[in-house]
Amino acid sequence: MPMLPRHRPRPLALLAAGLLLAMVLAACSSPGSDSVVDGSADGSGGASDDGLVAVGTEAWESEDPQPSSQATDDADTPSTVDPQDPTGAGAIDPNAAAAGPAPVTGADSGPLDPRAGIDAIVAAMTVEQKVGQLFTVTVIGNDATDPSPAARTANQQLFGVETPAEVVAAYHLGGVAYFDHDLGEGTSNVDDVLQVAVFSAGLQQAAADDTGIGLLIGADQEGGNVVRLRAPATVFPSARAIGNTGDLELARQVGMVTGTEARALGVNWVYAPVADVNVNPDNPVIGDRAFAVETSRTSQFVAATAEGLAAAGVLPTLKHFPGHGDTAVDSHSSLPTIDHDIETLRTVDLPPFLLAAQDPTRTSVMVGHLAVPAVDAEGLPATISSAVMNLLRGDVGFDGLVVTDAMNMGALSGFGDPGSLAVQAIAAGIDVVLMPTDLPVAQRAVLAAVADGTIPEGRLDVSVRRVLEAKQVLGVLDATTIATPSIDVVGSAAHQQVREQVRAACSC
Repeated sequence: MPMLPRHRPRPLALLAAGLLLAMVLAACSSPGSDSVVDGSADGSGGASDDGLVAVGTEAWESEDPQPSSQATDDADTPSTVDPQDPTGAGAIDPNAAAAGPAPVTGADSGPLDPRAGIDAIVAAMTVEQKVGQLFTVTVIGNDATDPSPAARTANQQLFGVETPAEVVAAYHLGGVAYFDHDLGEGTSNVDDVLQVAVFSAGLQQAAADDTGIGLLIGADQEGGNVVRLRAPATVFPSARAIGNTGDLELARQVGMVTGTEARALGVNWVYAPVADVNVNPDNPVIGDRAFAVETSRTSQFVAATAEGLAAAGVLPTLKHFPGHGDTAVDSHSSLPTIDHDIETLRTVDLPPFLLAAQDPTRTSVMVGHLAVPAVDAEGLPATISSAVMNLLRGDVGFDGLVVTDAMNMGALSGFGDPGSLAVQAIAAGIDVVLMPTDLPVAQRAVLAAVADGTIPEGRLDVSVRRVLEAKQVLGVLDATTIATPSIDVVGSAAHQQVREQVRAACSC
């Protein structure tokens, strides 16, 4: 991802007001998708000799950069996407007219009662509210209601409204993914500890005022090169390094620390761990993001890390189903093909994902942009393939929340426009569409598909229920009652000690 723009320190009173107002903070290869962590808002690198980037009351630090040819995926910036335009939606023109796309807000939309129970909530929802719950997008800016001029311009051009809070309300969003935008002053979502905490609170307040349903706030926080939250947060070495320790309890502690700090900053959905078995040494995108080259070792460390994340109160994300380990193509740029036959898939690629089926209420799965001929003879990307979804729901037995990899990636080129891709994904069985390149177009297409029966409303309700159930487990279903952990845990001495134990054990 691009680096962090400079940010003015925020008064403590503002922090207190933001946190108290919403009582929130429950709160991206693949934005579930990942992005590269170096670069800066001004393109100059932005780091001083001691590695500090953007100043706030506590600055994020670009710690232990590890040069690598591998792009980060998921909510990450695709390697082929202009870093000035991580949404993939076209260049942002600061001199363009203020007019933007019209939001999809329906006149009959109104707050729901999140205490009524999931059945009652779904029954009371408008179709617009239901569709909104199935989208997680990245908004522009570091303040929910008072973003910088550059952020206002970008939001207006992308969403037809100016502030991140207005984006949440206008589209009844189910989730937001944090991203290091590099579109000008104040456009990144993650500048410093206090800012992220207040930003999360402001977004949750926007959701409270709109539907009353809290947001899933997600971020890529794998460790290594794929992170959103940097020092003073505790940043661990790569998954490979953790796997090399051979210590499953240490891996569980890594998950616990990562999840605890994410939750303290309002992030409740972590796009990790990587469950790919990296059997191909020429893999250009997974590499050290995978725990191991062996299935059994990968499965063990995926399970331990996910257990720690879930115990900390965040939703882990096993990615990238059905397995991105044996590819020589980066899905950020084009569509990889997994040539494994069905038996190889079952013995090599699928076992790490079986964990998800054991406790589907505390785990999510991210589907990769991968062609798998043994499963889908038409060669459709897994994210829009009902056959691949049948493999996940049937063979693996996972009935929990399923999210696409970032929909702005090059692997989807030629398979439809943003609206068609969103419709295909949901029709195939996906629950959450992550980072479409054009949210207004995507939402309108899904609404039209529901209206004409392409997506039956019953199919819509199944995914809405999964989203709401995940929020209920996380304690964010009611946006007005989200627990607020202390940000004092971020980068604490105890957490840094776990990091040093990993470094000592892996000699990295």
